[in-house]
Amino acid sequence: MFIAAIGLGAGPDAIDLILQYGLILPLLGILVSLLPAFVSLIVGSKLMKIETPILLGIIAGQHCSTPTISALVSQAGDSVLVLGYTVTYAISNVLLPLMGPVVVAIAVAIQGP
Repeated sequence: MFIAAIGLGAGPDAIDLILQYGLILPLLGILVSLLPAFVSLIVGSKLMKIETPILLGIIAGQHCSTPTISALVSQAGDSVLVLGYTVTYAISNVLLPLMGPVVVAIAVAIQGP
């Protein structure tokens, strides 16, 4: 309900912002989501040699995405993916809310008074 209310409240502003700034905002949103997942996939598979099912669970956890881990478990037919999911999910649930004010402070510092 909370996410739906936020989405409905922000919807009209989102369209105005897209009209004002173009498609850069949605593209940056996609990039901010895909880039960390892609880097995690490369680092996890090539450098750390983590097995693919566990690595996919880790990436689902870093995005705090319960629907993703559910889909992965149902497709794999095995719950081994949850091993990677649990730790990164817990860390992400702490770090994501804490980093919001940090990102806003950095944006304000870059933009200036």
